[in-house]
Amino acid sequence: NSRYQNEDVAICVLVDISARVKMERSLQNMATAAEQANQAKSMFLATVSHELRTPLYGIIGNLELLQSLTQNEETARLLKTMDNSSSLLLKIISDILDFSKIESKQLKIDVKPFNCRQVVSFVISNYLPLIAKKDLAIYCFIEPDVPKIVNNDPVRVQQVISNLLNNSIKFTTTGCITLHLYRDEYYLYFDIHDTGRGINEKMLHQLFEPFFQVSQNTESASEGTGLGLAICEKLINLMDGDISVVSQENVGSRFTVRIPLYGALNSSDGQTKYNLYKESTIRCFISIKNLYLESFVERYLSYVGLHCQLFTEVTQVSENDFIITDHDECLDNSCQFIRIYEHYFEPAKKISENNWLCSTYKLNELIKIILQLPQTKLESDDSENNALMTDHDLQLLTVLIVDDHPINRLLLTDQLKKIGFNTATAEDGCDALAFMQENHVDIILTDVNMPNMNGYQLATTVRELSSTIPIIGVTANAIAEEKQRCIDAGMNDCVSKPVSLTVLKDV
Repeated sequence: NSRYQNEDVAICVLVDISARVKMERSLQNMATAAEQANQAKSMFLATVSHELRTPLYGIIGNLELLQSLTQNEETARLLKTMDNSSSLLLKIISDILDFSKIESKQLKIDVKPFNCRQVVSFVISNYLPLIAKKDLAIYCFIEPDVPKIVNNDPVRVQQVISNLLNNSIKFTTTGCITLHLYRDEYYLYFDIHDTGRGINEKMLHQLFEPFFQVSQNTESASEGTGLGLAICEKLINLMDGDISVVSQENVGSRFTVRIPLYGALNSSDGQTKYNLYKESTIRCFISIKNLYLESFVERYLSYVGLHCQLFTEVTQVSENDFIITDHDECLDNSCQFIRIYEHYFEPAKKISENNWLCSTYKLNELIKIILQLPQTKLESDDSENNALMTDHDLQLLTVLIVDDHPINRLLLTDQLKKIGFNTATAEDGCDALAFMQENHVDIILTDVNMPNMNGYQLATTVRELSSTIPIIGVTANAIAEEKQRCIDAGMNDCVSKPVSLTVLKDV
């Protein structure tokens, strides 16, 4: 109770909140505008990605087919130059789009189980022609205790490794590049080391800044946007990992990527698989000049139950023994001889009665060679080989290509025929369903954006008909959300344009 001059009074306070209300409305409008701007940016990125990738798809795909045909040396050189330029343009476009997605917080990590060893091998295999052209050596060390399956985003892991390996090759003119995959209790490590030009210590702190390039001259500036390492760092952070670099000018650089071991499944190459060696009478000798390689071979073979001994001039060997070496000359003709060669980029093979050849980038094939030696009397697990389809098997399969763009239909037809498939075509989802009512189809390869009935609607309709036919989506929108949308619609997988022969074979 309040009183004023001995009278009961009620005190009323009036506060003008119109300014606050106006500010709140303004903030709300700004938040709405920001959200709409983000949505518009995402739509713009998706549209630009589609519009730029679609014509590039026709260019790169047809160049790949042309290169596979017989041509003279001058034509081959011109086609290779065009292919390299197209691939560089595609990489620049992808970098800009990825960076824009990251900056607008629209890029999402697609976490799922994947084989990290296969990812590493696949990335290296893509760069072998360039490595051979520059006369470099490539070593790939995958420690035997590295889990076969880990949970993370395989596309982004591959993108990071590919970018780092590409940089190492680009800035290395002589020597070797080493990719080492290892683990500790909680993390998986990808270590890429080169003997290239190295990086000045003053520049290291700028290395992961957008658009920064180590060399500012015109020649180097024409090789990219300077976004690669910035994107790598941001992608690795999104995967709950980190990246570090150690470099010395004119000596080389070492980049180390660390990602968590989420849901890792143990390796299938453990001691239990080959523990018969522990009771075998064969002996393994090593004579390797490269100390890093020697240490890895000892660890790797010891892990699977083989004890290695150093080979010397006084070592006595028998026909039941074998020697692993990186020497050019044959050390002893009385036993099996496995030579590790740094300028050999093909699968391991037998080159003479007692001689085998193994690449430094496929050191895991040492076990495959040893299992084929006469004295082991062991057979390797060829379930993977049994699962591979022969060319004759492919000729019995029909792939229905669904795309509204005639150039894309023609290109996919040529690519699939090159691999060995039979093909049929349809212009949209409705046309595809009509074709399937009258004809047998084994696989559907469909564009996702088409008039009348798009690829998503086609996949949903096919699944509603209780069909289990494999459906692969083809999209120009190279984003994780697009792939998830394909899976949600009922597709088995999704590939991004441009689609190469290698990608089609893998799918």
